[in-house]
Amino acid sequence: MREDFRILIVCTANIVRSPMAEMIAKAMLRSSACPVLVTSAGTHAWVGHPMAPYALATLRNLGLDGSAHHARPLDSALVNDSDLILTMETGHRGSAVTMEPTAMHKTFTLREFAHLAEGRKVRHRSDTVGRAHAVVRAVARRRGAPARHHPVEIADPYGEPPEEYGRCARVIGGSLSRALGELLGPR
Repeated sequence: MREDFRILIVCTANIVRSPMAEMIAKAMLRSSACPVLVTSAGTHAWVGHPMAPYALATLRNLGLDGSAHHARPLDSALVNDSDLILTMETGHRGSAVTMEPTAMHKTFTLREFAHLAEGRKVRHRSDTVGRAHAVVRAVARRRGAPARHHPVEIADPYGEPPEEYGRCARVIGGSLSRALGELLGPR
C-alpha cells in the first residue's frame, strides 16, 4: 500500500465541476495529517483549456485560485492510480468503470459517496491512509442497499449565469465536506 491516498475527481470537460471540486477538496485537506493527493480529469476533456471564467470567479469568491488548472482527459492510468474516484454524474462513473472494470469498487458519484459514507464506523486510527481505504471498502459494500431517494448527480452549470456556478460550488463543497469528513475521520 502506498503512503498516500489518491482521489480522482471526474466531470465532462474538466473545466468547471471537477476542477472546482479539486480546488475545494485541496483547501479542505490542507490541515489533514493524512497525505491525500487530489487531481481531476474529464471524460471528454477540453485538453489544455483553463477553467471556465465563471468557475474561476466562483473559486476566487471562496478565496481559492484555479488559474493554474489545465484540463486533461480521463485515462486508464489515472483510473488505476486512484484509490477513490468521485464523479459528477453516473455517466462519468460508467466511463471510468468501462475503462477499467476493476475500478467499480472505488468509483462513485460524489453525492453517492457522501451519502453512503455517512456514519460509517471504521476501525482504524483517524487521519490514516488505512482508514481511508477501509471507508472506501465499507462504502462499496453499502452500494445497492435500500435507501431513501437522494440525488446522486451534480448538474453542470456551464453556459448558465454566474449564480449557478456558485450553487454548484456549494453542492460540491457540502458533499466533499461530508465525504472527506467520513474518509479521514474526526479532526
